Amino acid sequence: MERKEIKASFIVRAYNSEATIARTMRSALSQDFPHAFEIVVIDDGSTDNTATVVESFADARIRLIRQENKGITEAANVGLREAQGDFVVLLDADDEAKPNYLSDAARALGDPAIEYAYGDYLEEYRDMTTSVTPGDPFKAPAGAFAWRRNKMLSEGGFSGDTLFPEYDILLRTWGAWSGIHIASPLFVYHRSTTSITGSSSRVHEAIARLGKRYPSRAREIALIRSYELV
Repeated sequence: MERKEIKASFIVRAYNSEATIARTMRSALSQDFPHAFEIVVIDDGSTDNTATVVESFADARIRLIRQENKGITEAANVGLREAQGDFVVLLDADDEAKPNYLSDAARALGDPAIEYAYGDYLEEYRDMTTSVTPGDPFKAPAGAFAWRRNKMLSEGGFSGDTLFPEYDILLRTWGAWSGIHIASPLFVYHRSTTSITGSSSRVHEAIARLGKRYPSRAREIALIRSYELV
């Protein structure tokens, strides 16, 4: 595919994800999006069969990039630099995109004054599924966002030293960038105690770090959704 044809990119960050990534790939490939899109998989130093599972999908829309383990944020930045879409979505390797994700995001980003869109989502934990409508972008997890790629690159991408690079860039650009809410579920957020946000101490430390970095944004930081697992 030539660059000009690709309208959207899923960036899938994967680390030892052989048990779940096939589900993620099937969901990304099953979009009702009428334009060309791609799936850029960043295998961040997996020691299991993650790459083999990805390679089993014989589809030209998939690009697999293997690297030494650099962490979730640097994996996102590698994906951002490699992506060719007009907008990008971070889809983790244990989550699922709904078929309408890219179509709804493209409509929301049809206004050139909008830098990002965030949507509703389904959160699954312990066989229970909850429909979530974020009241503001700080209530949405990373997978709920579609970002205009050129704007992300102009900001230097995601900050590499935080658990929440999505909130970091929101805080960094708050008041300068405009976002829009998409009132339909865009993805299924599968959570467990072994997920990235499964550690309460790690989450609290990450939010405290954001507070130190952006002391004038205390009000916005207080809005960040709870990641507590009960």
